[in-house]
Amino acid sequence: MDKILIEIAAYADKELLNTVNSALLQADYPDRVYFAICYQDDDLNDYFELKKIKNCKIIHLSKKDSRGSVYARYLCQSLIDDEKYIYQIDAHMRFVKHWDTKIINQLLSLKDNKAILSGYPPAMTEEMLKAPLNDKMFDNPCHGIVMYAKDFRTDVNDSYFISCGGKLINRNNPLAYKRNAFIAAGNFFTFSEAHKEVKPDINMYFYGDELPMSIRLYTHGWNFYNPGESYIYHQYKRENQEFPGLKVDTMKNENNRLKNLLGIINDEVIYPEFNLGTVRSIKDYEEAFGIDFTNKTLSDLAKTGNFENIKISS
Repeated sequence: MDKILIEIAAYADKELLNTVNSALLQADYPDRVYFAICYQDDDLNDYFELKKIKNCKIIHLSKKDSRGSVYARYLCQSLIDDEKYIYQIDAHMRFVKHWDTKIINQLLSLKDNKAILSGYPPAMTEEMLKAPLNDKMFDNPCHGIVMYAKDFRTDVNDSYFISCGGKLINRNNPLAYKRNAFIAAGNFFTFSEAHKEVKPDINMYFYGDELPMSIRLYTHGWNFYNPGESYIYHQYKRENQEFPGLKVDTMKNENNRLKNLLGIINDEVIYPEFNLGTVRSIKDYEEAFGIDFTNKTLSDLAKTGNFENIKISS
C-alpha cells in the first residue's frame, strides 16, 4: 500500500503528540502513515513518546538552535524516503475519520500528476481540543477551502509578501477542485516528488513559508487546487505562542530574498537549490492570478480566489 509521509515542523508545541496520535487513530490504514518531524524543544518528554511510535522519523533541535518554520520544514523534507504522498501540516491539528483514504482519492480524482491540494483548514474549537481524538464529531469531512489575497503586507517597509485569507466551501461549490494561486503551508497534500523537486528556501524564516513556495512550485509546473472538503482541523488560537526569531531584521531579510526571486532586485547571491523553475515564469504566475508585483496591485480574481474560468498555462 502506498505510503503517506506526514511532515510536521513543531516548535515547543504541546499538541504535537495529540496530532500524531489523531492521524494514526483516524486513518483507515495506520501502517501506511509515516512521520517526518522536526522537534524543536528542550522538553523531551513528548520526544521520547514519539520515538516509540512506529514509522516516526525525528530530527531534534534545541529551542535556541531553531531557525524558523521554513528551515524546520526543510529538515522534515530531508527525511523523505520511498513514500508516494506527502502531507505537510502544523503540529496542532485533529484528523477526521478515514482521512487517508479520502484525501488520496481526492488528489487522484484531479487526474493531474502535478496536483497539490492545499488551503487554510477549518478552525478547531475548544470542544474539539478537549474531546477524545476519535470522538464522533470527527466522523465526517469538514468544509473545503478557497484561498484568496487580502493585500500586500505592511509588517516591514516595501513588503512584497501577500496576506492571504480563506473562505469555506462545500464540494458542490463551483470553485471546489478548481485551480488557485497559493498553498497553505499547514495543509498541503501532494505527491512526494513536489518536495523532492522544490525544497523550502532556508534563507527564509517564517513569512517565506507560503508565497515564495507557491511561486517556486508554480514555476516548476505544479498546480494548486481548492479542496472540496477537508480532513483536518487547525488550532489557530494558542496561548503563549512563541516566534523568538521573528524580528524586523529577519522580516527585512526575507523580503529582500523574495524581491530577489521576483527580479525586483539582484543581490548577485545565487542559491541554485532554491531557485525558480523553468516550466513557467513569474510573468505567467502574475498573468494567471491577477497579481502585479512591480506595481503591487491585486485583481478582483486574486482578491476572491475565483479562478474558475481563467486560462492557466500548463
